[in-house]
Amino acid sequence: MICFVCSNLWPYTFGGAERRYYEFAVELLRRGYEVRYVTYSWGSSEVPLAPVGPPPRLYDEVGRRRLWPALQFALAVRRVVKMAGCRVVDASVPYTEVFLLPREKTILTLHEFWGRKWREYFGPIVGGAVRWAERRVVLRPRAVVVPSRLTAERVRRIREDVYVIPFGLRLEDYLKYRVAGKEFDVVIVSRLVQYKGVREALAALRLVERRLRVAVVGDGPLLDEVRREAERGRHTFRLYPSASEEEKRRIVAGSVYYLNMSPAEGFSIATLEAVALGAYPVVHGSKDSAAVELVEALGYGAAVATPEEAAAAISTDHIPQPPVAALWQYHIAKVVDQYEQLIKSIHP
Repeated sequence: MICFVCSNLWPYTFGGAERRYYEFAVELLRRGYEVRYVTYSWGSSEVPLAPVGPPPRLYDEVGRRRLWPALQFALAVRRVVKMAGCRVVDASVPYTEVFLLPREKTILTLHEFWGRKWREYFGPIVGGAVRWAERRVVLRPRAVVVPSRLTAERVRRIREDVYVIPFGLRLEDYLKYRVAGKEFDVVIVSRLVQYKGVREALAALRLVERRLRVAVVGDGPLLDEVRREAERGRHTFRLYPSASEEEKRRIVAGSVYYLNMSPAEGFSIATLEAVALGAYPVVHGSKDSAAVELVEALGYGAAVATPEEAAAAISTDHIPQPPVAALWQYHIAKVVDQYEQLIKSIHP
């Protein structure tokens, strides 16, 4: 049995980690593997669940992870994994559970490696402690899987045996949404928190002279700030704080540009989804963002350094047709082929 461990469950929460786990678990089930998803009792799922209890409040008032629930989750996971009889345990967010799981059968799927950025996120004292723990957690498991070259380069400063296996999507379920007629000029899909570059995205929109039709899909502490921007700005905004997956896909497919000014991304599955749905990605070209890797690999999109550059990219009169062939390197079947090889190396 393969057990995926993650505090969050798609589609009840919309982060990249839980989306990756859901897609990998479903694909492995289709291949005949016995799979369990160890998480909170979010609700029913296509993937069989091994629940650890009701979900607590995972984030604080400014959108940061709360540490106490992460520690409690680790303790609960240890008990559930032992009872489930997992042969392979793939552990992810919040990562604390890795310290308590059997080393010889644990895979760590690390979506991002933050290093010094933890001090910015939690402050110097708590952030310093989390940074220390991040380095230790990378050294503990049997194997470490990362989704991008960026994350791999950072982890390899600590351990060399790192496997790069990207996120994957069932692309045919996205390509069918592509449309020629566009309802929106720009779409933003994000948790509405400061460290996701939401304010920088709004600043870029203010610099575009022509009037735009803007869709914002997401919720978070900055939702009221986005609402104020919608009320006072010259662009026409439509906000979707609780859009379903179906609605999100239709909104993105109906948008010309996808704007992502997050300065730090371990992969950016939302960028991959945007391209699959036919929106042209404009992403932050930060050295901490692996979204740039996607733009380069797909040959589609613009990486920008400032809101001014983002505004210029959005103001372009012509954009190329979205790719199809280049996307297939990110099909879920192809990336799970790579993952399956890793599993067999742990338990032949």
